[in-house]
Amino acid sequence: MHTSSLSESSTVVKGNVELSPDVPAYVRAALASIPELTVTTGRTLRLELDGHERPLALLPKPTASPATEEPWHPPTLRPAPNTVGLVVAREITQQERAAIEAAGLSWCDGRGAIHITWPGFYLHIERTGRSSTRPSRVDKQTLGVASIRGVQAILADPHQGWSVGRLAQAAAISSGQAHKILLVMNEERLLLTQGSGPQQRRYLIDRNEALSWLANIERDRRRPDTAATYLYARNFDDLIDRFAARAEKSGVTYALTGVSGAYALGHRLLTNLIVVQVRVSPVDAAQTVDLLGLERLEAEDAGRGMNLELITDTGELGTFDARPAPNRSRLVMVAPPVRVWLDMYRAGGREADAAALFKEQALERP
Repeated sequence: MHTSSLSESSTVVKGNVELSPDVPAYVRAALASIPELTVTTGRTLRLELDGHERPLALLPKPTASPATEEPWHPPTLRPAPNTVGLVVAREITQQERAAIEAAGLSWCDGRGAIHITWPGFYLHIERTGRSSTRPSRVDKQTLGVASIRGVQAILADPHQGWSVGRLAQAAAISSGQAHKILLVMNEERLLLTQGSGPQQRRYLIDRNEALSWLANIERDRRRPDTAATYLYARNFDDLIDRFAARAEKSGVTYALTGVSGAYALGHRLLTNLIVVQVRVSPVDAAQTVDLLGLERLEAEDAGRGMNLELITDTGELGTFDARPAPNRSRLVMVAPPVRVWLDMYRAGGREADAAALFKEQALERP
């Protein structure tokens, strides 16, 4: 029986993993995180380690069953005879690893650990000192608002293969800014690079991971300036429509965001909505209140009468690529869903709870 359990200082068995072209990017990235493995593209799924070769079956990460609290339903994780069943994920907890191993399966954790077993063969590579969540290595000041707009464009189209030119066009940024974004995200292990030269493309590995990374960067940035005002309206929908009509008449560029943007997109996340949150550009929020012919509310008055919160949209994070809200009687512009989520998440409190629901409903479903 071949047995090997390896730490970072050990001499390592070398191996090769052959993957078919349709294998998801996150699987390739997780396997590529193991220095002892060479990941290649071929017609089949195949694993070769120390002269031993087996067919490979990629299995989904087990999820808990609310009814039984079992790690997974066994029928979904049964590879063919003589095939290595490999569960691959960006992160696999110790509890999940134990359950996978107890089922006689193998796993690969994208943080640099792998456990391979079949009759007569055992390999375990574990790298200690890795935290369960990887902190960003990016200096928050290196990503300006234009760069954040570029990251939003990538997150909005997670299956796209990105080149410098494509990203520059999608986010209306310079080629230099697009190049910098791709380099930074690649250094953060958020992108998988395929090809070289003019044919090189970068693919998002895990949108959830990238969303969390961007949210951490946003959290450390200065909050945009806001201005409070009000409009008379019969209800929340009427308030949205009245604001949109006034903005159109005044030539104000705007986009609903936060829980208001989610509401306009059809996601009723909170009850008793009162305040419409709107990103405005190119002038700041206070000047926009004047352009709209509305009354500015001072801080001591805002809590009592405000039903409109205008947010200065520096860098056009919300107004760039804003889209019309569906199923409304008049034109209402809404910020991109990624920005809607970020603004909810950053607000904290019950809006952060709403952000989790919106992420599940609008960003995680196909």
